[in-house]
Parts: sequence; structure tokens; C-alpha cells
Amino acid sequence: MARVRRTEAAFDQLSEREYDELVGLVVEFSRRLTGMLAGHPSFAAPEGGSKPGDVADERLRRAAYLRRVRAGQAAQALLAEVAAGCAAEDAADAVWLGASLADLGESTGSTRQAARKRWPELGRIHRTRRWVCGHADDLVTVFRMVLDQAPGYTAPERSAAPLDRAVRGLDAALAETLRSRDSGSVLDPATGRPVRWRRLADAVDRHLRVVVGLAGASTPEAETALAAARGVLAHHDAVAAATDG
Repeated sequence: MARVRRTEAAFDQLSEREYDELVGLVVEFSRRLTGMLAGHPSFAAPEGGSKPGDVADERLRRAAYLRRVRAGQAAQALLAEVAAGCAAEDAADAVWLGASLADLGESTGSTRQAARKRWPELGRIHRTRRWVCGHADDLVTVFRMVLDQAPGYTAPERSAAPLDRAVRGLDAALAETLRSRDSGSVLDPATGRPVRWRRLADAVDRHLRVVVGLAGASTPEAETALAAARGVLAHHDAVAAATDG
């Protein structure tokens, strides 16, 4: 097999052995994926029939390799799509850990503007992460207020169960937030991905939003808690809807 062209400058920092090992891994996986796809009926390629000079099983083998060519193109597209998806997840995780779009641009050898164009959703994540990080204690206080006053909430007809689920979800999110804060790490031990700030943001955007949308107050204390929750939600939405300068 011909040597793969080194399109990534960082590859130049690898030894020949390291580079060849990486290429070998990719070749092995690509061949395996191509073989799996070629064996599927949907990747049947047009069979051109007999050719002049065909001997033995050439026609049969030719048809098999034409299937592999088609499957190989599909494998290439699938690998590119999956790799791009993994890169997007890693970029989002980097931003949840405090990276800026400028940091992403520098890490990919491009610019802040190029990173924003490639991953347009990261501006919102960056703003949200900065907001929850700066207001973490306030959010915990509001969550506790809302949970403490849960017995004083009323719900429209057929909305009691969704409201109860939202309250229980908020309670679980608060417990996980406090646990991760006390653990000294921002990562989820089960997945290895950053969750502290994402969990806080999700608690507001998912659970607190439902509570605010469904709950009524039967006591002054419950109304105070819901008013605080509405303020938090309004602030969250303003941050998420802002545009980058």
C-alpha cells in the first residue's frame, strides 16, 4: 500500500514507527469496515458480465471487488462523519471546561471565526458555561428554595405527574451537583466527560423550566421560590440567546 500523505503537520513530530503503527491501525479497521459493508445486500454493484479474456473465476472476483469499491466509498464517508462527530463532542467538552473559541481556533491551526463557523453551537455553550460557573452558588440556593417549597405548589389538571417528575429531577440534579463539587473533579467518573457545569445548565433548562411552567403557589413562600426560579430562567434564556461579538 502506498504511504499515506501526511496532511496534518503534527504527524511530522511522530517517529516513522509511530506513524506506521497508526496507519496500520486505520488500514486494519478500514478493511474490516469495508468487508462488513460489502457483505450487505444494499451494497451490490452493477455486474458488467463477462469481459474478453476472462479466465477461471475472474468475473466472480471482479464483481466482488466492485462491491468493495462501492463499500469502501461508503466506509470513507462513514469514518469522516463519525470522526467529525467525535471532534464536535470533544470541542463541546473543551468549552464546558472553559476553552474559548479562540482556544479552539488555535488548537486546530485556524482562527476564532473558523471555529465558530465549524461549531456554531459552541458560542452558546461558552456563554452558558461562563454564566453557570459565575452563579453556581446562587443556582444551588434557588434550587433548594424551589425544592423546599414543593409541597406548596399546585398544578393544572393532568399536570401533577409531570410537575412531580420535574421536582424529582431537580432534586437529583442538585444532589449530583453537590456530589461532583465535593469530589474535586468536574468529570463524570462513569464517562470521563465534564458534567459539573453542564449538569447545572441542564437543571435550569430542563427541570426548573418545567417547574416554572407548571407550578402555581398556594403559599407566599412557594410564590417567593417560584419568583426566584423565574428570574433564574429569564437570565439563563437571555444568556443563551445572546450573540457573540
